[in-house]
Amino acid sequence: MTNIPKHPCANKCTEFKGEQCKTCLVQELPSHKSCDVDFLPGDVVVLTKLCRTFYSNDLFEIKGKATERLWSIKSKNHHIIVASKEIRPATVAEIQSKRRLTEAEQALAEVS
Repeated sequence: MTNIPKHPCANKCTEFKGEQCKTCLVQELPSHKSCDVDFLPGDVVVLTKLCRTFYSNDLFEIKGKATERLWSIKSKNHHIIVASKEIRPATVAEIQSKRRLTEAEQALAEVS
């Protein structure tokens, strides 16, 4: 018996070829009330430090809900599926800078 048909990327990710891929969510993440954020299509978000091994400073737009706990997000360079805890709303400073800011840059922007 295999769990591959239950993989969250099956029939969604172009990299999913019948086995768990390295670019998509390869394990189901536990649902925590603190990360059950409801985003709306069009919301601008950035990736958090909890985002697996994928790294990007891009601003992403919420395209929609992929499953109960996964979101489809798209930037100029990427279109990926992420869990709620892997993204957060972009700040005003990040939207103005058109990229995710580091914590130091974020603190500097708040002082200005």
